[in-house]
Amino acid sequence: MTLEAERAPGSATPAAQAVPIANRTAAVARRRNTRAYLLAVLVVLLGGVVALFGGLGLSRHSQVLAVVRPVQAGSAIAQQDLAVANVTTDPRLSPIPAAEESQVIGMIAQVPLAPGGLLTRAELGTGTGFAAGEVLVALRLKPGQFPGRGLTPGEHVLVVATAGSAGAAAAVEPAVTQPGGTQPGGTATTPAPGSGAAAGGIPAGTQATIAEVGAADASSQVTVVDVRVAAAQGGVLADLASTGNLALILLPTGG
Repeated sequence: MTLEAERAPGSATPAAQAVPIANRTAAVARRRNTRAYLLAVLVVLLGGVVALFGGLGLSRHSQVLAVVRPVQAGSAIAQQDLAVANVTTDPRLSPIPAAEESQVIGMIAQVPLAPGGLLTRAELGTGTGFAAGEVLVALRLKPGQFPGRGLTPGEHVLVVATAGSAGAAAAVEPAVTQPGGTQPGGTATTPAPGSGAAAGGIPAGTQATIAEVGAADASSQVTVVDVRVAAAQGGVLADLASTGNLALILLPTGG
């Protein structure tokens, strides 16, 4: 005869007691998985939002002023010279906003402006770019009369007279006497220091500042270079330029 342990009424077997415990464990695991899933979704969504706003910030555009026609240095800005450009905002650039166009019209270009460039405050001013007592002289130059590397506005040059195709210059400034030599009066003569003037007393050592360099003519290969010089030298330098017998020597920075 098999004996079974007596059980109180309503009591469960050990196997029956284990079922609720397993259910509770599974429920806790499911809740943990759900929270982890929701957290992962939130992280992904947050990353997407950050990327979206970052992309919008990088692609933000603004309307600025651009140059559409060549503008010579010293010329006033006209409305026809400008257009509105929609460009990506870049903190490294400082173009003039399109809303300020009315303030820009009439200002003076301090440097040559080329089509396609964005207009900045540094390129504009209220003056002509000339210092008091300066004038502008145009020089027609061929290859060999100025450095092959080219010239840039703002550089300093020395304008010198050359012999030209007809031979040496016909006249120089008054000579000075050098001891130990001879001349019809008994002493030798050499040109005065710093002279070397061409015919007509045109100074051969005129310092000038490059104002603008034009494009070389395709047929004649002539390049027109505008230089700023002291007003007292403007006339004689223009006379020298008319002969074509001149050359430009590039001076070092600060020269």
